[in-house]
Amino acid sequence: MLGMMFSGTASGYARALSGQLMALAPAPLVEAAAPAEAEAHTVTLSVLEGLVPARADLLWLLIFVPLVAAAYIWAARQRRRAMASLGNPALVGKLIAGVHRGNRLAAAVLTVLASLCVVLGLARLQYGGVARIVPASGLDVVLVVDYSKSMLAQDVYPSRSERVAAELRRFLDRAENQGDRVGLVVFAGAARGLPVTRDARLLKLYLQKADPRFENPGGTAIGKALRLALQYLREARQQEGEDAAALEDASEAAQVIILLTDGEDTTSKPTEAAEEAARLGVRIYTVGIGSVSGEPIQKFDERGEPAGYQTDNDGNYVMTRVDEGLLKQLSSTTGGEYVHVDPQHFGLDKVGEWLSTLSRAQREDTVEIHRDEGFAFVVLPGLLLLSVSLALGERRRRKA
Repeated sequence: MLGMMFSGTASGYARALSGQLMALAPAPLVEAAAPAEAEAHTVTLSVLEGLVPARADLLWLLIFVPLVAAAYIWAARQRRRAMASLGNPALVGKLIAGVHRGNRLAAAVLTVLASLCVVLGLARLQYGGVARIVPASGLDVVLVVDYSKSMLAQDVYPSRSERVAAELRRFLDRAENQGDRVGLVVFAGAARGLPVTRDARLLKLYLQKADPRFENPGGTAIGKALRLALQYLREARQQEGEDAAALEDASEAAQVIILLTDGEDTTSKPTEAAEEAARLGVRIYTVGIGSVSGEPIQKFDERGEPAGYQTDNDGNYVMTRVDEGLLKQLSSTTGGEYVHVDPQHFGLDKVGEWLSTLSRAQREDTVEIHRDEGFAFVVLPGLLLLSVSLALGERRRRKA
């Protein structure tokens, strides 16, 4: 319920949010959530009545809990039938006199409860947390990040890739506060990524897993990356309900691509992708990472350890340098800008200043809930119950 979208003015959002949170938070906290124009506000949800499963799609696994109980009941009936078929009840009674029926029943109950806890753990129970109002306006931004091996060059301290990571973290924090939706494309010889979203945590997690040393295939396919970014932006427009004509003619689309790369690409036709972006009204801002003079490209072994430098057929070192001409052409084609990263300045800070002058799309405010994970509170007891059930013996201890 807390995750639904509200429409109306800023004051209308505050009233709607207050109504939804009344049962979960004290009144002073709810009143503090009344937002001013174009600002994000949070409300702390500190009580456990807000317990919800993050993976509600896995709750169907609860069907296994009664199945486990039914299996124990069926096994007990089968044992009784087997003993009845043996014949002499008195003799059978003596044979099973050492069986501890209480332990057997307790083990069954504990196992059923353990299976319930494990399923609830898989559903990732969450509680409390913070409710945040996301502003009604924002840009659609796709970050296109070069993770080819040339980005491991150290002509920018401490390396090109580490400098990019620092820039991206700062940019994502700012975009989240402004209500921008951000997508991500990581590329070397191929491109992959995530569509536009307001979940900056997901984007940061995705970036943590990216490493130029292990990106395959090698190369710098800027054109492929730009086409994937345009695909994400088209999908974002479709989600907004824009018609087909608007998709192909949108000079005020409030959508941009930010390309961070050393700009060396001669195979994937990036200029054609830029022309397509210009037709769609998408601006490309380019950020050049590295030196103009050049830096040798490192080699790495299968474990990601440095293994010298790449050389050509004549034994000369292969150099990587910023292709400023290409990057300026991509940005000018779409009405964007180019900035070169140097040791003293963050390139994305300058891009952020440019983006602040663009018209922003008018959308409905949303309420995002950032909850605390509570799966450990059911998984750990479940494992404990299962351990106890396995430790219970079915035989009575013999008296000394």
